[in-house]
Amino acid sequence: MTRTAFLVAAVLVLAGCSKPPLTSETAARVIRESARFREPGFVGVAREEAPSDCKTKLDDDADWRALAKTGWLELHDEEDFERGTEGRATVKCAGALSGDGLRAGVSVNTNTYHEWRVPAAVRELAAIQSITSTENGISTVQFTYRWRLNAFGSQVLESGPELDGAGALRLLDDGWHVADFTALPEFSPVRQGRLSPQ
Repeated sequence: MTRTAFLVAAVLVLAGCSKPPLTSETAARVIRESARFREPGFVGVAREEAPSDCKTKLDDDADWRALAKTGWLELHDEEDFERGTEGRATVKCAGALSGDGLRAGVSVNTNTYHEWRVPAAVRELAAIQSITSTENGISTVQFTYRWRLNAFGSQVLESGPELDGAGALRLLDDGWHVADFTALPEFSPVRQGRLSPQ
């Protein structure tokens, strides 16, 4: 074998090594690590002060009860002169997000300011169903996933079914990346029918 032929063969081998095939394991890892797939599912929780003491509020409001039980909401009774009569104050329940709640991603919904945006679930990849490769470095991946409820969501929401998703994965110089999700249904939570105070 001449030196030129050897160099050409070496280049071809290196070129082949630099373009790894998309396996199910690689596709699963890339999908799990993508920013959009990792976005949590949120629910809205009304944040207005309650015209009652906190014990009554927790008995009546499943969302506040779950937030308090999770440690994401701090409650205290306050005097309420606005609703009082003849100069006597009545009692209201005021709630504020705890440090743990803020660190967990709970925030005020800046679209309305009347509710908190509370993370309730994260996507969990169930299985890679199929991989269809093309010659331009893009592969289409069909997969299934579910929403896994967190400590708050499991108290107020029903577990949902597995969902179908699809994404286009592109091979770049540093490996495979999600170019776009062509199907990734948003979080559509279903409330539990009846919740009794814990």
